[in-house]
Amino acid sequence: MTGRDTTAYDLKLFAGTAAYYARYRPPYPAESIEHLVDEFDLSAGVPVLDLGCGTGQLAVPLARAGCRVWAVDPDVEMVLEGTRRQPAELTGDVRWVVSRAENLRADDLPPIRLCTMGASFHWMDRAGVLAFLDRVIEAAGGIALLSGSASIWSRDGELQGEWVEVTREVITEFLGLQRRAGGGTYSHPKLTHEQVLADSAFNAVGQCRFTTTRLLTVDDVIGQQLSTSYASPDLLGNRLEQFRRELDRRLRQIVPDEGFATVEHTDVIVARRGGGGAG
Repeated sequence: MTGRDTTAYDLKLFAGTAAYYARYRPPYPAESIEHLVDEFDLSAGVPVLDLGCGTGQLAVPLARAGCRVWAVDPDVEMVLEGTRRQPAELTGDVRWVVSRAENLRADDLPPIRLCTMGASFHWMDRAGVLAFLDRVIEAAGGIALLSGSASIWSRDGELQGEWVEVTREVITEFLGLQRRAGGGTYSHPKLTHEQVLADSAFNAVGQCRFTTTRLLTVDDVIGQQLSTSYASPDLLGNRLEQFRRELDRRLRQIVPDEGFATVEHTDVIVARRGGGGAG
């Protein structure tokens, strides 16, 4: 693990979430990983850069596929949690780096075949990061942006169910009506990722969707909320246990015997340099 200056990053954004992030964030569907392997011919030893890696939700399966992965995140707790997972869960090559994407240097990396970002691109200086990636991604390479619908605040409101409404109610009771994010509040970027990509070197864009069905326990729902920037343990502070008890109480009033059934979508945006024919 190497360290970099992260002073421009809001260190409170995911404060206290790393253990919950590793345990409760839903994995990316195996089919989405296979799609990236096929799309970019990710044979053994191919260098991959994973920006905003969290605790390794993309880095680990890509390393299992044989890639050499540079897993980069500005949150020290996330990277430390990822390194703790590695001995038990990983047979592969992951190099963990504490850094903002904006602080990376081209000299630190080999020519990269693929840069992945799992629900992290919106936290970055997107145009600046794309300009940097144009310097380090090889001619036949590209970018993959993965995002899921597991958030109760997903933009399209795709996650449905009474448990979603109950969870939103409890969070707003404890943290207010505005969606929180670290030391401030959150609003979606005005430009979509596709619009930002269209104005970059990586303007040949394709998209596909993978759908999964899961059954969530009450513990799963609570753990997922505590893994987020909008309901982090740091934001809840000394009300964390009270929040956990209250959400547990209300969810148990409505939980079916089999658990909360959810249909979740993972969208994969693949972008190559113009004329590359992204699929």
